[in-house]
Amino acid sequence: MRVILIYNYVLNNLYIGKIVKALSKFKKLECGVINKIDESILGGGTDCVSGEIEARLLEMGFIEGATVQVLQKGMWGGEPIAVRINNNNTLISLRKKEASVIMTQEV
Repeated sequence: MRVILIYNYVLNNLYIGKIVKALSKFKKLECGVINKIDESILGGGTDCVSGEIEARLLEMGFIEGATVQVLQKGMWGGEPIAVRINNNNTLISLRKKEASVIMTQEV
């Protein structure tokens, strides 16, 4: 059963020959293009209402097709994460939990 779940996860995250990964997994100065926001990764153990994190991220400009770059990561546990969207001067700081739902394709 576990092998099937992992296989399905890999198949669902392949996008034009490149693997899609969470923004929280990016290293400093890595760039990517947002593929989707997938709040189901968090499961049911969050304090937020379903769709609340996704709505907040969309309002901040984390939309499908936007280019993102991780500029800084915090010292302890890599939190918070400083992100630039679409090469503008806006710098947005995210928690690891929020960055983990942003699925991106490396550029």
